[in-house]
Amino acid sequence: MRACGRQGGSQRGLTIVEMMVALAVAAILLGVGVPAFNGLVAQRTLTTQANDFLIAVQYARSEASRRGELISVRAQATASGNEWGGGWCVVIGTDNACNATNDTVLRRFPAIGPNTLAGDGGLDGEPILTFNSRGVLTPALEGQLHLCNPNANRDPGRELRLSRVGRVSITEFECHP
Repeated sequence: MRACGRQGGSQRGLTIVEMMVALAVAAILLGVGVPAFNGLVAQRTLTTQANDFLIAVQYARSEASRRGELISVRAQATASGNEWGGGWCVVIGTDNACNATNDTVLRRFPAIGPNTLAGDGGLDGEPILTFNSRGVLTPALEGQLHLCNPNANRDPGRELRLSRVGRVSITEFECHP
């Protein structure tokens, strides 16, 4: 009768040295891959937030034209230096706040977390952008908003340029701490 088990004298498997080499290679790959992935996520977040602001401006312009009345994009209150960082909303008129409970708030956009969105040029310190019944920015402000990730020293931010008529363009921007 034959005994159960393997025949022959050699066994197959991993030695402790082979296992340690495999773990070292995996650790190196994770050490290189995780920071690159985090940078990718941070850049995608900035792109999404810039696009959200662009959507808010385009929506306000189109609603102002469609309704034939003033429509505003309004910043929610935040700490200084981050005028739009607490989020923003699209409201009817100029006097309505983002936290209004009536039907004057058309759409809300969330806070942008640790990122900053602050005005520069003609938009420095401007917490509200109002569009008239022709979809034109009133008063005719012009400037840019800088969207930056304060935790990313080398990664570019986004610059949102707003023209006098209310058109927004987005480009990459070197954020300086």
